[in-house]
Amino acid sequence: MPPIRRPRHQPEPQDVLMTNPTAPRDLERYWASLPRLRGVPLRRDLDPAAMEGLLEDCFILERVAPGVARFRVAGRNLHRLLGVEPRGLPLTAAFLPEARAAMAQHLDAAFTTPGLVELSLDGPRAVAQPRLSGKILLLPLRDDHGQISRLLGLLVMSGRRGLGGRRFTISQTEHARFEPIPGLHPVSTPETGLKDGLTGPSHQTIAHRSPARAADSNKAEDRPALRLVVSNS
Repeated sequence: MPPIRRPRHQPEPQDVLMTNPTAPRDLERYWASLPRLRGVPLRRDLDPAAMEGLLEDCFILERVAPGVARFRVAGRNLHRLLGVEPRGLPLTAAFLPEARAAMAQHLDAAFTTPGLVELSLDGPRAVAQPRLSGKILLLPLRDDHGQISRLLGLLVMSGRRGLGGRRFTISQTEHARFEPIPGLHPVSTPETGLKDGLTGPSHQTIAHRSPARAADSNKAEDRPALRLVVSNS
């Protein structure tokens, strides 16, 4: 029997991004259902079993400087999409240079206001890379010390990935969605050397402190409450 040949117009399986268009809403509903410490869920309360259908598109970021947050864990689809292992990289590494400053501002808003951020993204057309479109969702979390230093995120794209890793821009045709968490105010965090880039006397108070005991400082907040499988294949 002769081998089965694929039609030329049909892309190979590894060149197709299978995305769930309802994933952002599903993750937002899950985040909204979590117990809250002064308005913001705790990182340790994430339950992988409840996120099973979303894990491959999810990630967790840790804030390390103003406008800089690094991947602590990342789902398999992010590895496939970016073409590199995301863990340890800043989120802005997933964006083209012209979009990084704007992305850094959205990151700071999510952490310091704090609030939900949702952006429409474009993956521009290039050689052997068809245009992609999708969304990124950022949801604030508190760490074991009560600080808002983590974000639960999701990135979904639709279309063909093409060859090589992809990088993105923020859509100029759709408005960014930003929803501050009611009752909280922007702050700076001088005890860690981080500044939120905002001005005004109200930003000099620490509104997100927790009466956590010193013993909690040895907790490994990202172990093992959420495990996202990253494929190196």
